[in-house]
Amino acid sequence: MKKVVIIGGGLGGLTAGALLAKDGYKVTLLEQHKIVGGCATTFKRQGGFTCEVGLHEMDGVYSPAIKKIFDKLEVYKNIEFVKPKEFFKVHSEFGEFIMPDGVENAKNALKEKFQNETQAIDNYFEIIFSLANSLEKLSHLQWYHYPLFPFFFYKLLKYKNKSVTEVLDDLTQNEELKLILNANIQYYNDSPNTLSILLHAVAQSSYYRDGGYFIKGGSYKLSEYLANVIKQNSGEVITKATVIKASKNEVTYSYHNNNIILKADSVISNISPADTYKLFDIAYKEEKQIAESISTIYIGFVKNLKSVYGKGAYSNFIVEENKTFVFVDYSQIDSGLVENTKSFGEICISDELKNWESLSGEEYKKQKEELLKNCLDTLEVYYPNIKEIIEFTEVATPKTMVRYTKTPNGTAYGYKPTPKQFFRVPKIKSDKIDNLYFVGQFVIAGGFSPAILSGYMCFQTKK
Repeated sequence: MKKVVIIGGGLGGLTAGALLAKDGYKVTLLEQHKIVGGCATTFKRQGGFTCEVGLHEMDGVYSPAIKKIFDKLEVYKNIEFVKPKEFFKVHSEFGEFIMPDGVENAKNALKEKFQNETQAIDNYFEIIFSLANSLEKLSHLQWYHYPLFPFFFYKLLKYKNKSVTEVLDDLTQNEELKLILNANIQYYNDSPNTLSILLHAVAQSSYYRDGGYFIKGGSYKLSEYLANVIKQNSGEVITKATVIKASKNEVTYSYHNNNIILKADSVISNISPADTYKLFDIAYKEEKQIAESISTIYIGFVKNLKSVYGKGAYSNFIVEENKTFVFVDYSQIDSGLVENTKSFGEICISDELKNWESLSGEEYKKQKEELLKNCLDTLEVYYPNIKEIIEFTEVATPKTMVRYTKTPNGTAYGYKPTPKQFFRVPKIKSDKIDNLYFVGQFVIAGGFSPAILSGYMCFQTKK
C-alpha cells in the first residue's frame, strides 16, 4: 500500500486525502491547528452561537465538476446545502438593488432597472459565459489541439490581459450598473482594477448558472466529514502536528514536544509553495504576488434579525465612499448556526496584514475597537437600532488569519488573481521534487470550490 503524507488540512488536502484513501492509499494528514479545515471551520461562543469562519456562499455545488467529486465521496448524503433566495443585495449611493438568483432573472432585473443599457447587459453576460465555457474546454485540451488554439480560443486571447474594470468600462459608462455587476468583488479580490476578467467570468457565471449555497451548520461540517472519510478508510488525521522538515521520502513533524518521522512514497502540500520548499530546504523565491487578507466581525444577536427587520437579503454589500463591506445575515436561511430565537451575522472587509502587524498590543486593541465601531455605525444606517440587540461581537484581523492558518500575508485567496497571474496552468506536480504535489488556494484560486477541485486534480494526477 502506497503511503501518502499530506501537509495541511484545508479543503484541498482533505479532498485529495479522502479520494486517495478511498482508492486504497495509506493517507496520513498533518494539520498544525487543533481542527482541520483551514478557512472552512467554525468556532463556538457562549450563548449557543456557532461562528462561521470562511463561507458565505459556495458556488458550483451541483456543477458537473464538483458533483463528480461529491458523488464519489457521498457528500450529498451526509452534508446539507442551503440555497439563499437571491444572489446578493447592494446598498450604495445610488440606492438599493437585489440581484436575483438565476441568469434570466438577473438579466430581466437589470434590464428593468437600466432600460437604456440592455445591449451592455446582454454583452456582459455573453462575455462571462463564453469565457467560462472556453476555460472549461481549455482544461480538457490535448497536445494535438494546440495548433488550433488561436482559432477556438480567440476570446481568451482577447481578454486574458484585461481587468474587470477595463471590460466593464468598454461596455458601459453607467457607474451604478458597473458597481452592481461587480458588487461582490470581495469574494475574489480587493479591487476590480486588478481582478482578472477570466476569474470574474468563471466565478460569476457559476453563481448565476448554479447558484450559491451555504453548508448547514457551518463549513466545518464539510471539513469534518472529509476527515472522517480518510479515517474510515484506514487513514490518519493528526491535528496539533507541526511539520518541521521534509525530504523526498520522509516527513518529520512535532507532536506534543516529540519529533516523529513518517515514511512517504509521496507528499501532498496544502500550504504555500514558498513554505513547502522551506521544509524541504530547497531554495525558492516567490515571484507571484500574494493576495490580500480579510478582517471579519462576528456578531451574535439576542433576537432573530428576520423577525425584527422582516424578509431581506442574505448577502448585503454596503458600498460607501472609503468603506465597503459585506454583511451576511444568516437569519435569512436555515443556517443551523444558532437557535431560531437568536441569529448570527458577519461583516467581512478586504484588508492587509501590514495594517496590523506593527501595532503594539494596546494599539492593536484600539484599532480593532475603531473598526468595530465604524462598521456597526454604518450597519445601523441600514438596520436601525441593530446595536441594541447585539449579544456579542468579536473581531478577527489578518493577524488572526496568520495565527490560525499560517498563510503568507494571512491570505485566504492564494495568489492575487490579476490578469497576469490568473491565466496559468494549475501547478499540481512539483518540478523540483518528483513525489511532491500541491493542492489548495495556490493552485487554481482562492475559494472552496477551487480548493476542492485542486484536490481532485491531485488525485487524478497521482492515479
